[in-house]
Amino acid sequence: MKTLKIGVIGIGVIATTKHIPSLLKRDDIEIKALCDIEPEKCEKTKKDFGLDARIYTDYHALCKDPELDVVHVCTPNPLHCEMTLEALSNGKHVHCEKPMACTYADTQKMIEAAEDAGKKLTVGLQWRYNPAPMRMKQMIKDGYFGDIYYMKSQQLRPRRLPAYGVYTNKALNGGGVLMDGGPHSIDLPMWLTDNYDVASVRGVIFDKMKDYPEGNDLGPWDPNNFDVEDTAMAMITMKNGMMIYMETAWLINMLQEAPGVVASLAGTKAGADMVGPKFESSIRINEYKDGKLTVTTPEITEAVNMNEYDINHWIDAIKNDTDPAVLPEQASVVTRVIEAIYESAASGKTVYFE
Repeated sequence: MKTLKIGVIGIGVIATTKHIPSLLKRDDIEIKALCDIEPEKCEKTKKDFGLDARIYTDYHALCKDPELDVVHVCTPNPLHCEMTLEALSNGKHVHCEKPMACTYADTQKMIEAAEDAGKKLTVGLQWRYNPAPMRMKQMIKDGYFGDIYYMKSQQLRPRRLPAYGVYTNKALNGGGVLMDGGPHSIDLPMWLTDNYDVASVRGVIFDKMKDYPEGNDLGPWDPNNFDVEDTAMAMITMKNGMMIYMETAWLINMLQEAPGVVASLAGTKAGADMVGPKFESSIRINEYKDGKLTVTTPEITEAVNMNEYDINHWIDAIKNDTDPAVLPEQASVVTRVIEAIYESAASGKTVYFE
């Protein structure tokens, strides 16, 4: 079977901790090109991973590289659309990091370009693929919870703002925590229920913590270079009447036992949530059973690495001409919701979808 030749644009944390390590666990791919405006990052990564890769500082040149079959876009958010379009126009399949783009209109351009090029497109929304949500999704499909009418997704970090890079700069990052943890928190409940049909969004955002850099796990930042939100909440109502309450924060004086993106749900037959420090593989079921309210924690022994799951299904989709794990149409809705949260927060009004 053909070995896929891959180029990576943007050699930052997500490229070196997710994309490149996960790709290199396969024996049917080769990473042949790296691109970053800081070539020393490429040189270091090439050495660290033992890559036989060309180094570019111009993403146009990488996208035109005739040897490449696939491009992974791991750059700051405002660059996602233009780089994806460039790669697709040069006949490459594209894996784009989340958020898919900063505007819904741009996500539609990306989807149309992939269709016109006859190439695959996916987006990095891998937090779905932990054992706990995968078990919850199967239980939902089996009807275990009955009619699900309320869901909550949450990622509250007490002091974990990514102070490196451009995260606190709106012009360079497109926004704050809504562009970072937000896509995962919005996507997870929708993916669990296979429901991306949004009726309305009411959102609020805060930047209350920018002047309190003390104790941040990921280093200090300059409050004078901080013009994005650090906290966001939204009520997302779906067309079938289900409601999702989403909250995400980089910096908040509240405790969340689970140190990642978690989801809870309430149905007519039972409810469930992801709990504890091992939330990736732990769920708690609440239901009326045998004449009384009961709480159980079913054993989940499956071992799934969310990053490898995402990448493996992506490469397999290209090789087998199947759908990737994350459909671009789903990621597009996530961006539309983010856009609506910003609009609602600015206007103080609910944003209605057609």
